[in-house]
Amino acid sequence: MLIRIKSFSFPMTIIIMAVFINGCGLFYDYGNKEETSGIRGNSDAYIVREVIDGDTIILSNNSRVRLIGINTPERGMYFFEEARDALKVMVLEREVIMEKDISEMDKYGRLLRYVYADGMFVNLEMVRKGFANCYTYPPDVKYSEEFVEAERNARADNMGLWESSKTGNITISLNYDAEGNDNKNLSDEYVVIENNGDESIDIYGWSVKDSGTAIYKFGRYRMEPHVPVYLFTGSGEDGGGLFYWNRTGPVWNNDHDTLYLRDKEGKLVEIFNY
Repeated sequence: MLIRIKSFSFPMTIIIMAVFINGCGLFYDYGNKEETSGIRGNSDAYIVREVIDGDTIILSNNSRVRLIGINTPERGMYFFEEARDALKVMVLEREVIMEKDISEMDKYGRLLRYVYADGMFVNLEMVRKGFANCYTYPPDVKYSEEFVEAERNARADNMGLWESSKTGNITISLNYDAEGNDNKNLSDEYVVIENNGDESIDIYGWSVKDSGTAIYKFGRYRMEPHVPVYLFTGSGEDGGGLFYWNRTGPVWNNDHDTLYLRDKEGKLVEIFNY
């Protein structure tokens, strides 16, 4: 079924702080009693000792915490430092309150929590300011609608991760539900990218990513006008506009997911959500 980096300098950290303190009435104006009144009973307060990246922190008791409902760039990816440093501004060496949803831990042994600092819902704020994309992973979906709406607004404002590439006239379609058993038919799960302009486009360094952490980067290739490029999840030999992810399992969820296409600078070319 076919359905249509270098680390921050000190001045840049100051800029990020200014954005959170002055932009859109954030930090203290955003946080209030109404924000934290819905926190479930088994919530605890800890000091944040370290920020690993934009969605993982270490507490004063040495517990690692993964922020639920969001996903931020991994090390070496576009906007990694920005997301990590933004989270530092919000929580590092501050007392945070944590709220559990359904799951206790992820497969890496990290606590799964919603995090609040000074009354601010940190998970949601990372999405609102364009430092994270929403990442719905059942059964922990209590605030999924808020995250989706926050991402939609951040994209509309071209904030952070959603800064648009200058490359236009690109369309994406995605066959996310392979025929039969997805795990046994990986090459029937594929992305189609088409250049609708009048000139060829060099897509070297472009990337395709899902809402989680699966990412594919293109090698040297020029995408000709109106000649589709196919990216298959399974294995094969690249050539003639056909590319293979060489994954051992499916990338795309059958019920919902988001595809992000970015240029070699990491800027957003196109997005496909279902």
